[in-house]
Amino acid sequence: MVRFPIEGMVTRHFGDRNGNIFGVEMSTPGLKGQSGGPLFNSDGLIYGMQSMTNHLHLGFDMNNQEMYSEGRKIKITNQPLLHVGNCVHVDIIKQFLREHNVVFFEA
Repeated sequence: MVRFPIEGMVTRHFGDRNGNIFGVEMSTPGLKGQSGGPLFNSDGLIYGMQSMTNHLHLGFDMNNQEMYSEGRKIKITNQPLLHVGNCVHVDIIKQFLREHNVVFFEA
């Protein structure tokens, strides 16, 4: 039985010019109230923390486009967006905890 209706796969990592990864993008958006929630890897270990949802414009704008729906001609206007979740990478979280002398355990 599937518990969630969306797949939540990692689509890319965000890094600086030195190759240090600081963020993770997921194929699914963070829903309201999910910020601060954990991102787990396939072994069940925390891989990051949900921090925001990003809305990527797809460039398929339709302004008064005529289409058929249920046998009727309709006009559609929309600007499709891809909603993705952004997470803070676990290494950034660990760095923050160390800087503030917070004790934590690593698996």
